[in-house]
Amino acid sequence: MNPIETNVRKIDVWQQRHRLPAFGYAVIKKFGDDQAGNLVALMTYYAFLATFPLLLALSGILGLVLKGDPSLQASIQTSALAEFPIIGTQLSSQVGLSSLGHSTPALIIGIIGAILGGRGLANALQNTQNTLWGVPKVDRPGFPSNYLRSFGLIGLLGVGTVVTTGAAWLVGAGQMLGLTGMTIEILATALSIAIGIGLFFAAFRIAAAKVVATRDLIIGAVVSSVAWQILLSLAGIFINHVLKHSQAIAGFFGVILGLLAWFGLQATAVVYAIEADVVRAHHLWPRSIVQPPLTQADKDYLVEAVAVEKRRPEQKITVEFTS
Repeated sequence: MNPIETNVRKIDVWQQRHRLPAFGYAVIKKFGDDQAGNLVALMTYYAFLATFPLLLALSGILGLVLKGDPSLQASIQTSALAEFPIIGTQLSSQVGLSSLGHSTPALIIGIIGAILGGRGLANALQNTQNTLWGVPKVDRPGFPSNYLRSFGLIGLLGVGTVVTTGAAWLVGAGQMLGLTGMTIEILATALSIAIGIGLFFAAFRIAAAKVVATRDLIIGAVVSSVAWQILLSLAGIFINHVLKHSQAIAGFFGVILGLLAWFGLQATAVVYAIEADVVRAHHLWPRSIVQPPLTQADKDYLVEAVAVEKRRPEQKITVEFTS
């Protein structure tokens, strides 16, 4: 055994004996074993593909429903664009969604594009959930259940926009009542996290197959919501201290890069949150850094990874390990 392997095995023994490092390594290990980077890329692509038509459809619907209340239209649009830090204002000014969305052709195009792009994102989320949870293909939703779940997830996006707007109004009401400074910031953050938990939990429950226990989705929803809020806060700090006097993101090209980067960060955080939930629920730790020998968690994961390929109820898959 060479000196490098000897030292790595010492580290391996140490991490397996300590709960927190063992759990953290198991999450990272499973992320790599699942090739979850491909799932992140797929979610990022479809989120980007769905964004412009979704915003266009939102603007058009607001133009029809709230025709007599321009201030309310602007408030809802601002709340929706606030979920895209750094490039949110660019989406409005550079792309011109607020003006385009008030025409009937733009509304029709937006709705059709939102359905197609949103369905791709919903399918990607379903695939991500079921893949990471190791749901056998025979147990995954088929037609028409998978389509109904996709449309449910698309509807959840609209609900999220309305709820987010309502939360912004509550924070504004708190300011009118005299709440300022740290108090209003804590209120806004807590409210945003609470709403995020509810939305993520609903999305995870809709996307995951019924064989995944509902109670096992709660912690992943909490972690995803907290991660979303942390990334929003870090983006705000980045804007105030780094980009305050910079024009590097101006223009449509900056919007594209900003959106891709933002969706990529969020998708990565969500996938890691799901992976942590799976590792916890299935007790897939400690994992070994160097094999052999395999830990029991290594064997459990390998069995689960093979069982995913089960496509028929009468199909039987067995896995054996040699000494």
